Amino acid sequence: MAERDSSPSVHDPSSQQSQPASFASGTYVVQVPKDQIYRVPPPENAIIAERHRNPLRSNNNKKKSSCSCCLCVFIIVIVVILIIGIIAGILYVLFNPKDPTFHVEGIAVKNSHSRTDYGITITAKNPNTIVGIYYKEGAVATLSFKQREIAKGKYPTFYQDHKNSTVFVIDFRGSNVVLPKKIEKSMKTQKPKVHVNLSLKMDVPIRWRIGSLNTGSTEFVVACDFTVDKLAKDTRIVSQTCHTKRQV
Repeated sequence: MAERDSSPSVHDPSSQQSQPASFASGTYVVQVPKDQIYRVPPPENAIIAERHRNPLRSNNNKKKSSCSCCLCVFIIVIVVILIIGIIAGILYVLFNPKDPTFHVEGIAVKNSHSRTDYGITITAKNPNTIVGIYYKEGAVATLSFKQREIAKGKYPTFYQDHKNSTVFVIDFRGSNVVLPKKIEKSMKTQKPKVHVNLSLKMDVPIRWRIGSLNTGSTEFVVACDFTVDKLAKDTRIVSQTCHTKRQV
């Protein structure tokens, strides 16, 4: 009788690998190259994916960017203003502008039933060679007799170029008070012997200007004491003194 070999059969893996794998019907096998499986996506795709995953973070970044732009613009504007101010201050110190001078040219009296008005002609002179003067709004002028206010007016607003003389008229509205007898007498007579001493005061805010650049503001107090031969027709200025004081 032949002797049976009772040793267990050895499993040969190579024989199993060599045999093609069998699949059920209707099954498809797709082979994808490794370089396509492990390839890193482009950066722009990664950014888009990140925005879709974190929309709040994207909006916050936009807000931060817009805020930083506004802050930069604000800082630039402040720096420009500071630079212009420094340049204006330097020019003001270098040129050291002189005060304007004033001169009373004449006075006209306008009588009415309720009050007496006055029109005073004044010459303003700018002695500076480079610096112009802009007379701002809000200037007030008063006319007085023996420290008693008899009329009030407004100084006009205008720009005066360097080395320029400007003639203008200030209309004074009379106060509703009884005028001193000397003024009434001087207005009625045609004789030039009834002299009247009057005082003119003007508070004048101005702005210095070199070309189109403003170099600073200040205010002047102008005081003119003058004497007229009469307050009737063809009034003549007999004497006068005008002083300009710069307010600190």
